[in-house]
Amino acid sequence: MTKRQLEAVENYRAVPEDFVKHLIGTLVIVAGVVLIASILFGVPEKPPLTIKAYASAHPLAFEQVALNALDGQGAIASYGPPYNHGNASVQTGLQTAVGVIHPIHANTDFVLKPLSMAAAINPALRPALRTFTHATTTQQARWEAAFGRALLKGTSKNGVVATPPANDGPVPTLMNGMLQLGRSGLLSGALIRSHAIVTRFDNQNYLLFLQGTPLQTIPATQAMLGSNWGIIHPAVNGYPGAWWMTIPTWIYQWSFVANNSAADALALSIGFLFWIALALIPWIPGLNRLPRYLGVHRLIWKQFYREHENHPDSDQQKPRHAS
Repeated sequence: MTKRQLEAVENYRAVPEDFVKHLIGTLVIVAGVVLIASILFGVPEKPPLTIKAYASAHPLAFEQVALNALDGQGAIASYGPPYNHGNASVQTGLQTAVGVIHPIHANTDFVLKPLSMAAAINPALRPALRTFTHATTTQQARWEAAFGRALLKGTSKNGVVATPPANDGPVPTLMNGMLQLGRSGLLSGALIRSHAIVTRFDNQNYLLFLQGTPLQTIPATQAMLGSNWGIIHPAVNGYPGAWWMTIPTWIYQWSFVANNSAADALALSIGFLFWIALALIPWIPGLNRLPRYLGVHRLIWKQFYREHENHPDSDQQKPRHAS
């Protein structure tokens, strides 16, 4: 070890410390500050979008979401792999090759099963369910189309949607049953409950039920869509957004990514290449010498260099710096 290196070591006084004591002390202090700040200022978050809140605030739109699940026109009903065999959101051949590994039958899982649970305590739903499920697929489609047209002229009062008379069979009863389930908050539990094992819960259907219009409309009012760099915007004014997502958001703004049908796959692939490049920096010629060229270490140790660069007793050998 050179004399200069020895001086650098000797400039620091070693004292015994209890690392665990400092760790626990720091944890207690930070936890206390966080708890006090949360009590005084609250949590800087927007209230989450829930099925109950959406059904209560937008009954007509909610019934449209339920109808789209029933007739196969919803965002998830026609999504494609890994949920079903639709093609509305298929981006690449790889997605198709993966196949349906999380099967969702939107009409059954999102509508008919929850309504069958509700029918146990609301017998008025049973005749409508029986009529619908025993009808042919063609007849069901006619009822659904007729109700969809009537819903465009529908009105809502006291939590009940009224539509003009139409040849829509039991569908109005089913949709009002869905609305009541949604407004009561019971639909959320019905969507995550497994019929096979009562104690097992799966959040998949609850998270996907409002995919589509609901989850596009609300972020649009807050400039949080992908086209607005929305993921890095704050949900609550005055607080920082997810600034650490700048790089993936930046990738989505590239025209050949944004305008490509496989935008997600491209963005993920490019992000993975960035990660590989960062991981391999120590072995990439030129990049692995950036620390030496940039000289950041000299800024950090500038006082040490100022005091020892021309010291008469300093060793002539320059200290080695890790690249």
